[in-house]
Amino acid sequence: MQTLSRRQFLRLGGFTVVGAALAACAAPTAPASAPAASSGGGEAAAPAAAPVELSISVVDYAPPTQELLDKELLPAYTDANVSVNYTAWNRYNEEMTTAFAGGVTPDVFQGGAVWAPQMAHRGWAAALDDYIAASGDWNWEDWFPALRDDVTIDGKVVGVPYRIDIRSFWYRKDHLGDAGITAPTNWEELRDAAIALTQRDGDKIVREGYHYSSPGGWQNDLQPYMFFMEMAGGQFLSDDLKSCTLDSDACIEAMTFIHQLVVEDQVQPYPGFEAQGDLGPLEGGLASMTISNESPERNARLYAPEELDNLVVTLPLKHKVQATHVWVNKWFISSQSKAPDAAWGLLAYLTNQANLEKYAASGNYTPPRASLGNASFMTDAMKTLLASTKYANPYPKHWRLVELFRPFATQLELCLSGKQSPEDTMLNTCKEIDAILAEDA
Repeated sequence: MQTLSRRQFLRLGGFTVVGAALAACAAPTAPASAPAASSGGGEAAAPAAAPVELSISVVDYAPPTQELLDKELLPAYTDANVSVNYTAWNRYNEEMTTAFAGGVTPDVFQGGAVWAPQMAHRGWAAALDDYIAASGDWNWEDWFPALRDDVTIDGKVVGVPYRIDIRSFWYRKDHLGDAGITAPTNWEELRDAAIALTQRDGDKIVREGYHYSSPGGWQNDLQPYMFFMEMAGGQFLSDDLKSCTLDSDACIEAMTFIHQLVVEDQVQPYPGFEAQGDLGPLEGGLASMTISNESPERNARLYAPEELDNLVVTLPLKHKVQATHVWVNKWFISSQSKAPDAAWGLLAYLTNQANLEKYAASGNYTPPRASLGNASFMTDAMKTLLASTKYANPYPKHWRLVELFRPFATQLELCLSGKQSPEDTMLNTCKEIDAILAEDA
């Protein structure tokens, strides 16, 4: 495997969301007809007399992924001539806004965790239902239910997941073993273990019993809250997406538990420890437990292989329910594509079982297809993470979700720095979020 830099890993592992400043510029375009099978991959659209010209935009990649696309997958695809734009998350918002405003969009493009409702609301993504219905052994049912749900907006499928960021409970076997502690399975056991495992030098925490969040990003406190909210049986918005539900008993209970860990028990400083070089707090030995994706194992394999045997991941913890959260990255077909049938052919080719396995292996991504659970690149830890998808919930499908997150992030910081109670945090958050939601009423 090629060794990646820290910057490449951050790009590889992060599910960055696009801001809400995208402007609506196009109406959705329905597929001209359901495509027949193709020689390109067994599931793609029938080739034209001469290959059509297609463009794709790729934002979620590392050097091995780019090499795979440029040297293997795209050259082997003969049903279209494909040009690729490799870009970065920090400029993707502006690029896509300009592209749709000017009517020069890529035919196929990648998007992040909250893109599906945005693309559907703005009419930027073509509906894929007719293509999927005619897709034969491409097999949409192979994608986990939570992932299919994530890209289904108002009854229409608008994207196809190509990788997931699924997170579950990790612990260090050596830390727990030295303390004579059994791996937690629920909140009560987690709190007891976190208190026992925290190490101090006087008043200074030198090892976190449980790592909740690190400094440096406005979503760093918000994202791990979602796991505890879902374990408590809470949800971010009402089912009709018209009101904030973070002031419910379940959501306040989750916030109270996190407040106990961070503020009262002080099982980590606030903010918590950040990565040391290429190693996060868990694999670097600065924390005993956390909730994470595959990054602890991936980082250790490359930069601290001696730590691999100490890192263990389990299925999600339990409280009222056993649950976790999943971030879903997906491909879209532009509603402005002049060749939507050919675009579907390419998308189906890139996401068929064989090619999606190669794509996932290129960066040790967790794949979205259940059938890839036993792929050769899948480690035992990655298999456990993939199995955790059964217990996963995606984000609510509101097109302004990033705007709704920001007041919550501000309130969370007040709570976790000990300046505000959990109940006030959730009440204040809902007041601000409901004001934003009222703008669309």
